[in-house]
Amino acid sequence: MKDLKVYNFLEKLFGMVGNIRIHPVDFNLPWYSIYKKYWVRLGVSLTVETTVWVFFTTLPLIINYAIKTQNITLVISLGIVFMMLSIMVQTHMRSYVLAEAGIMGSVSNSAYKFFVKVDPIHHSTRESGKVISKINRAVGAYENTTDILTFNILRFIIQISVILVSFIYYDFTVGVIAAGSLIIMLVVSTISQIFIAKNVTPKDNDQGDIQSQVEVESLQQVALIRSSFATPEHIQKLKKTNIRTGEVQATVWMSFVSTAFIPRILFGIFFIIIALLIVSLIKTGNLDVITAISLIAMYMSTYSIILAGRDIERLVSNIEKIKNLYIYIREYGDSSYPV
Repeated sequence: MKDLKVYNFLEKLFGMVGNIRIHPVDFNLPWYSIYKKYWVRLGVSLTVETTVWVFFTTLPLIINYAIKTQNITLVISLGIVFMMLSIMVQTHMRSYVLAEAGIMGSVSNSAYKFFVKVDPIHHSTRESGKVISKINRAVGAYENTTDILTFNILRFIIQISVILVSFIYYDFTVGVIAAGSLIIMLVVSTISQIFIAKNVTPKDNDQGDIQSQVEVESLQQVALIRSSFATPEHIQKLKKTNIRTGEVQATVWMSFVSTAFIPRILFGIFFIIIALLIVSLIKTGNLDVITAISLIAMYMSTYSIILAGRDIERLVSNIEKIKNLYIYIREYGDSSYPV
């Protein structure tokens, strides 16, 4: 038996035991209704993440002020704030993990409970592998959706807002162009990602269902009297399915990667425009060099926005996976079998 001393220590340290809350999920309600059960824990996480990204986005300007004023107290304060934010993040992540685990557990528990109670006549015309696939996909989608909203979409909103306010403070035109360029790249990235997703994700989902069904059938071979005769043929079928699944996934991944090409080119173009505008402000005496460097550093810190469309597409895609389970359950049959 493996030594679980480290795990047991961490389990006690983080205090996870007895703190996961499982709530019943009504699949006739909107998919996001479950979040209301965990609004306090999620609210804490969103507040902390907002504070963190406002601080780090404005950090170049804060450092700029500290250098120009030679304020040693401010420099030390920045270090203290950084440590305090680290403590806040560590604290809120415990709350966040408990909420996310609770949401996933609630959906999984309610879904399997539904299929256990449903009248057996409805199971006779359905494939068990597809049911399992849809549940697992939806549970994973809740995790991805919550993570994307909290750690990605929120960050992009804050960065665009802070860039707009900060740049406008020094020059209105530069501020509008800077924020507008980020929005344009976000829109271009999102449109291209959604276009690809709309045309390739359905195939990926269908292949996932086929893969799950073949895997379930493989395990069921053990229970068949003729399993010794059927196994070689089924192993070949499983191999072909795995290869096909790999081909589909590789095509999907490459399609999404390619959509970042245009936003990358746009980022370079907008960077040149903004840099030239900032240089012109320096020449006219409306901006000092240190502040100019800080503003450019702020803008460069948003480079990840070229991939923001992928996050938005993933968000849309995961929501669709969740809705797919909800619709499947609503149309499956009556949950009236006594258990």
